[in-house]
Amino acid sequence: MDLKSISQKKRSLETTTVFGGVIVAVSFFAFIANPIFMIGFISGGIIMAVSGSKFKKLSQQFKKVHVKELIEKEISNCFYDPDKGFEKETVYDSKILRKEDRYYSEDYLSGLIKGKRFESADLKLQDVRSNGKSTTVVTVFQGRFFIIDFDKKFESDVYVMPNRSFGFNWFTNMVRVDVESILFNKVFDVFSESQHSAFYLLKPAFIEKLIEFSNEAKRVMFGFKDHKVFIALDTRIDTFDLKFFREIDETFFEEVKKEIKLIEELIELIP
Repeated sequence: MDLKSISQKKRSLETTTVFGGVIVAVSFFAFIANPIFMIGFISGGIIMAVSGSKFKKLSQQFKKVHVKELIEKEISNCFYDPDKGFEKETVYDSKILRKEDRYYSEDYLSGLIKGKRFESADLKLQDVRSNGKSTTVVTVFQGRFFIIDFDKKFESDVYVMPNRSFGFNWFTNMVRVDVESILFNKVFDVFSESQHSAFYLLKPAFIEKLIEFSNEAKRVMFGFKDHKVFIALDTRIDTFDLKFFREIDETFFEEVKKEIKLIEELIELIP
């Protein structure tokens, strides 16, 4: 399906979803006067659910053709599969994200950038909380996860985490390191097996790039472990998915290129 057809189908589904939402809203208030309007409430909900499901399928078609085509132009030796993701063991072994009750991953991408092998995928981690009377599902993390493979092993493990990251008890045996940048220290906590390893890695230019990453997401976590760099960007969005009421224009594809550019710059700055 070409972009024009996808855009037309997208607008049609958006209109149908709004129509269903209007039915739900009107029926909800009318239900107060007459319970018979519960039928309209349920019907509107079904319309919205069916439209949402079709929108997701359309998004998958869009990614498999048009996003894949763009990525293949930008990255050498790349592999992109919107249906595939990271295994949970791979993510949790990085130690920059805590285990949660529900785990989802999709939009797997791998390839070579600046001669370095990398992998990335979307993640959604959810915590199911119950007080005995009701159950609430809380999204703890939603965003992009990266693994960049370097040829040489880091001298010691180094973790750069958001300030006051609770629940990560494996950092208790590490040294907490402050750097000269006051802004950096306000945003991140650094943990390492040795101060020397942290200072060797966190040069001024590299610190600036990590701060730039923090401006791209709600939270950012980094792990430098063995010969790999792990990065988690909590953006609260599905990276390559179509968005409701957002045009498929050049700005959409620029966001894909922006992700690639950030990886390139980070690779260049790691000593």
